Amino acid sequence: MPGRQHPVIAFLVASPFEILDLTGPSSVFERATVDGERFYSIQILSTGETGTVETAGGMSIANAARYSDYVGPIDTLIAIGGDGAVAPQSPQLYQWLRERAPYIRRVTSICTGAFILAGAGLLDGHRVATHWLWCDLLQTRYKHLKVERDPIFIKEGKFYTTAGVTAGIDLSLALVEEDLGHALAASIARILVLFLRRPGGQSQYSTLLAQQEDIDNARMRDLPAWAKAHLHQKLDVAQLAKAAAMGLRTFMRQFKAQFGMTPARWVQSIRVETAMQHLEDRTLSIGKVARLTGFRDEQALRRAFVQQIGVTPKEYRERFGELDRSHDARPDSSGKFETDVPSRIVTSSLTNKQPVVAEA
Repeated sequence: MPGRQHPVIAFLVASPFEILDLTGPSSVFERATVDGERFYSIQILSTGETGTVETAGGMSIANAARYSDYVGPIDTLIAIGGDGAVAPQSPQLYQWLRERAPYIRRVTSICTGAFILAGAGLLDGHRVATHWLWCDLLQTRYKHLKVERDPIFIKEGKFYTTAGVTAGIDLSLALVEEDLGHALAASIARILVLFLRRPGGQSQYSTLLAQQEDIDNARMRDLPAWAKAHLHQKLDVAQLAKAAAMGLRTFMRQFKAQFGMTPARWVQSIRVETAMQHLEDRTLSIGKVARLTGFRDEQALRRAFVQQIGVTPKEYRERFGELDRSHDARPDSSGKFETDVPSRIVTSSLTNKQPVVAEA
């Protein structure tokens, strides 16, 4: 495609930064190709006095440009997280951001990169995501924000903010999907050996991870992962006790102490969580998802979803599946984009059991 303009992905980096915040998303954008040619151009912008940026571990990248020296176009600006991003920035950087932002199609942050955008006043009045460890500080420091501690990423108009570290990869795949379609984004995810493209409204927390973190009994600690790997089987109390190498009475006593619910309800919650992941993919029929996750049939899956999530599997897929491309940004023949793109965003998580889709 001779003469095609390459949209510039500019990573704004305040040292020291979290290396995966940069390398993860850049790996996604580097693999986005059209007719065998890389679609994006990548530029690293340093907030410091030199063209070198430094990771939290002491590694340096020397081919960055100082932000104030860069005069080229920016299609998507991504403020990278790390300790350097949490620290207050110079007034000159904030002024530069305020002046450049109106001419940038998408302004985004990864993890604590939200502190940089918030410091410039770009996120005032917006709902914002960041790593759950930093939510309180972000809200305390910038009171005009609406910090949400649950979503993986939030989109409001041209502004995107994400949770911690690997959520930047989720965001990057979503941006590629917006620009070039689901098939290419899914292909990149497979190349990078990513299990699933997590949509923005999905919770930062996994039930399985949370359970394993809190369990102090060693034999019970591995039970959630074991159960998830055997969902196709009948997981009754006897089978669970056998997997935990316990007698029935001991198992029931320990299970109640560790999980605070009945084994039947617990198994159902794992089946539902796993079904949610399959439904987000959209490549499987709902009936197939039911079989894979151990439900008798599609109706049993539906009843469990309504009981635990408050929506049907079909409704969940419509809200949390691949992006609605009726509003996709698409490059025209010159490689440029339409910039007035209505945003369709997930505005609440599963924790409040009222996931909705709203226009921003």
